Amino acid sequence: MSSSYKGAVFFDLDGTLFDDDKHVSDRNLLALDLLRENDILPIIATGRNQFEISDTIEAGKFDSFITANGSYVVLEGKPIDVQVIPEQINTNLVAYASHFNEEVAFYNNVGCAVSGDNKLVDENYKALGLKKIIDPDYYKNHDINFSFVYTPVGEDDHQKGYEEIFGRDLTFYRNNPRGLDVVLKGVSKAGGIISLIEHAGLEGIPTYAFGDGNNDIPMFKHVDNPIAMRNGLTIAKQNAKYITKEDNNHSGIYYELRDLKLI
Repeated sequence: MSSSYKGAVFFDLDGTLFDDDKHVSDRNLLALDLLRENDILPIIATGRNQFEISDTIEAGKFDSFITANGSYVVLEGKPIDVQVIPEQINTNLVAYASHFNEEVAFYNNVGCAVSGDNKLVDENYKALGLKKIIDPDYYKNHDINFSFVYTPVGEDDHQKGYEEIFGRDLTFYRNNPRGLDVVLKGVSKAGGIISLIEHAGLEGIPTYAFGDGNNDIPMFKHVDNPIAMRNGLTIAKQNAKYITKEDNNHSGIYYELRDLKLI
């Protein structure tokens, strides 16, 4: 990794670099190229997993990214920090979820599967554009970096129960009305940023991060310049130094980078 970088910019995807149709606008793609021309390193920092964003990695020419909310970190195409949820914890998670007839999905950098099927599962896979694979034993035969519990927002939301039972081992993020992102305790985008900066030897350069949601707040607290999207949650804006003038559907990132004189 070059030590000549003048800065690093971390990008959340959904609601941030992506528009609502999960596309990266031509202006935002141009912004990534202009950052590189100005010796500023663009890095993905997302709750999604690597296999889900392969097209974005290619289109945006990314070789460094933080995925699965910090559970899988890649620098110059090589994994440098991989967190694995132990099999027994996922076994216990599935057993607890079964009390509410809720399903659990399991993810790593190359694929995913879900313990069973229901309306929420079907809706979520369609929304994400992923092929639905039902395999209740997937986590027993693969390393799992990230799980997802299908417990919906509203009166059937069991987040507090999951946190009470598994809070010593796991962290739960609500970024989806259909369920909860699940990672090892303490894992976050912030931890991924710290790991990547140390491995890359980028200490001391200015850092920026764009985000819109709950799982971006730890990241915001570990960069010099946290930037919330105009369309972001109120709590994200409250933890930001800047708020974009345009939203994710109108290339808010491009215009904010220009205002910050980074491109």
